[in-house]
Amino acid sequence: MIIHIILNKMMLEDKVKEIGNSIGNATWKGLEFTVDLYNQAYERYPKTTKFLSTAAGTVGGDYIAKKVTQGEDINLRDIAFTTFAAAYQSYFYPKLINYTEKIAEIKPIKQAYQKLGISKEWAKTFIIGGLFFIPNMLYWGLLSVKNKVPITTKAALQATKAIAIGSIPYLGVDYLVTNKLKKRYCLPVWSVAEVAYNTFLAGVAYLTKR
Repeated sequence: MIIHIILNKMMLEDKVKEIGNSIGNATWKGLEFTVDLYNQAYERYPKTTKFLSTAAGTVGGDYIAKKVTQGEDINLRDIAFTTFAAAYQSYFYPKLINYTEKIAEIKPIKQAYQKLGISKEWAKTFIIGGLFFIPNMLYWGLLSVKNKVPITTKAALQATKAIAIGSIPYLGVDYLVTNKLKKRYCLPVWSVAEVAYNTFLAGVAYLTKR
């Protein structure tokens, strides 16, 4: 009886491992296919691909925020505003990676982070986070206009605090983008992070309402 139980347990463990390996292989193949498809699109239509990659994050993130937290459907006005944001982001955001590299090589800044014992890779991560502050504030202003929310000093201070706190979860993503990935992948990676982060915030907001 004991041997039978042990054998069943071993068979179950093997089955679980087999299913896990199958899921892992399928996920990896799906990722390879997606990356290959993206590379083909990027080679043929780089500007369009960058724009669509960014729009997936701006439009998708806004939809999640409105639908879950406010219970509203996204409309054409929402799409127009977030699409405009995607247009300037797809052009400007990749350039921040180049600026980050140049700023990290400025002698006083380089001496400062080396004295603090911070590696160049992490210094670039913090620098790009800082560079994102102004465009993120512009995006906040754009969303405020879209949502017909008054732009006041108090609201701006709250937005500054929210952006500063919100930048913390992005540190890992910014590290990968500035140090490990090819620049062509920065926009889709940032978009995935934006959608994931908005989904998390929307989920928290939904659960706290219940």
